[in-house]
Amino acid sequence: MNLIEENQRLKEEVNYKDQKINEITQKYFEVVQELKKTQALLRQFLNENTPSSKLPFKYPSKEQSEVQPKPRGKPIGSNGGTKEIPEKVDIKIEANLQGKCPRCNKIIRRSDINKRLRYVYDAIIKAIVIEVEEEFYQCDCGEFCIGKHPEIPQRGMIGYNLQTLFTEEKFNFSGSYANISNFFDNVTEGKINFTPKTINDCITGISDKLEPSYNKMEDEIKKENYAYSDETSWPVNGELWYLWLFVTTNFVFITIQNSRARKVLIEIFGKDYHGVIISDCFRVYDNFAEWYQKCWVHLMRKAKFEAEKNPKKNIVKLYEQLKSLYNEMKNFLKENPSKELRIEKKKEFEKKLNEIINYKYWCKEARSIIDNRLKAYRNHWLTAIEIEGISLDNNLCERKIRASIGWRKMLGGHRTREGAKQYAIIQTHRQTWKHQGKYPYNELLNVIRN
Repeated sequence: MNLIEENQRLKEEVNYKDQKINEITQKYFEVVQELKKTQALLRQFLNENTPSSKLPFKYPSKEQSEVQPKPRGKPIGSNGGTKEIPEKVDIKIEANLQGKCPRCNKIIRRSDINKRLRYVYDAIIKAIVIEVEEEFYQCDCGEFCIGKHPEIPQRGMIGYNLQTLFTEEKFNFSGSYANISNFFDNVTEGKINFTPKTINDCITGISDKLEPSYNKMEDEIKKENYAYSDETSWPVNGELWYLWLFVTTNFVFITIQNSRARKVLIEIFGKDYHGVIISDCFRVYDNFAEWYQKCWVHLMRKAKFEAEKNPKKNIVKLYEQLKSLYNEMKNFLKENPSKELRIEKKKEFEKKLNEIINYKYWCKEARSIIDNRLKAYRNHWLTAIEIEGISLDNNLCERKIRASIGWRKMLGGHRTREGAKQYAIIQTHRQTWKHQGKYPYNELLNVIRN
């Protein structure tokens, strides 16, 4: 009887252990699945193509901060650090002493007082209400004739300066129409009080005025010798659209499309673009232009990303070699070399790049970069050495496109296609004027007046 009971007890223990093993196994697979989902999500945000705006804050280690301390204060030569004396002074005032030291009440004699000059910059937004006595005449031919004045619009209640200020508030600061309305109501003590809908209609009218010149830019961009290109996601009415930005010698052109495909490039440049496209290794850029320059910064970012993940493999060596070659080429281009010297140097740089590509003992991570980037676009890495005026990287375009990222973060893209089109038209002009060394506010004001 004891043997039977012992046997039954052992069976119960085995069943209990099997049940626990099954529970642990099930939990293990659940954890693995969650880990895979987390890793997939992290790869979307933490990879070599992740823009700096989406990276988490990285605090340097104590050892690194001690070895490379961050210099304090404003960098030498930065804006405002060494501001020159203004050419024109609008108002002169005197700041006089009260006659006594504010700390010890000692009487200050006038003969002991010294003087110095300093300059204060200030600005005001002042509401101006203009009463217009307008002549009109109903002609026998049916035309309704109205008098004109160069300082006021032919129709509407919003003057030229205020229209331009509305546009700057909207596009320079990514402000909502409601916030723009509240801002002007506040700073003018209620004298300028327009509804968000009125401000929206005003900016729509400005977009309509600029649309012909926008279409002309789109035609002219095909004739440019080169174009830096980049694209970023752009929500439109909850759908995933894309903002494309192109930088040429004369233009910064923006278009917002519901596609990230090659057809967008063909619509802009045509099937046989004669110039150079400077871009990353996104495949839609392949085989429609005469020349290509692939971005070295994207290449090194990928190599650095893999090197940090695998510090004991020779992917670290690949990253160091690519970085050294890039710096050498960049320093060469800074010297503004002649065409003959460019051709000669290109052969030298090609030899060095081929030595990196043909090395037989690269690790798997390094081989992936070489096969999928350096070999796949073998003839597209040294174009800037031969052709004058372009860069080895796409940094120029990436800096320009950052001006639009604030809008996407603040306002979440656009609710309508019309709004996306208006943004592309107005921002294309503002960025182009800035690219040409002009002031967008003054240029827009001149366009509205004329």
